Amino acid sequence: MNYLLLARCFGLVSVILSLGILFNLEDARQMAKNLVQSESGYILGGVLPVIFGSLTLLIAGSTDIDWPLVVNGVGLLMLIIGTFRCIFVQQWKALITRHLDQIPFLFSLFGLMLGIILLYVGFIANAFNYSVG
Repeated sequence: MNYLLLARCFGLVSVILSLGILFNLEDARQMAKNLVQSESGYILGGVLPVIFGSLTLLIAGSTDIDWPLVVNGVGLLMLIIGTFRCIFVQQWKALITRHLDQIPFLFSLFGLMLGIILLYVGFIANAFNYSVG
């Protein structure tokens, strides 16, 4: 498994989830309220980003100044956000509760942008990497 497969997978998941949230904002707000109040919110918000972020860093594992760095950056960002959410649970819950009305839209917007970038990295950018001669 290389960075292209990770970019394709995370890009597809991100775009699908973001569009689902964007088309169902009221339901997403209700789900966000429920997640803040339950233990499953801790798992979804903290533990999963730590797992997927660290796996991304271990699998992609390249520090070349190229497209793998974008995938590693996403993995590092996931690891940092997940770690923050696991260590500072009360602060994370307070932040989510304070901005509950804006979070689903912003989450879908940034997820859509990230997904499009990852899909570009996974499917299109590599098509232009060919050797001449």
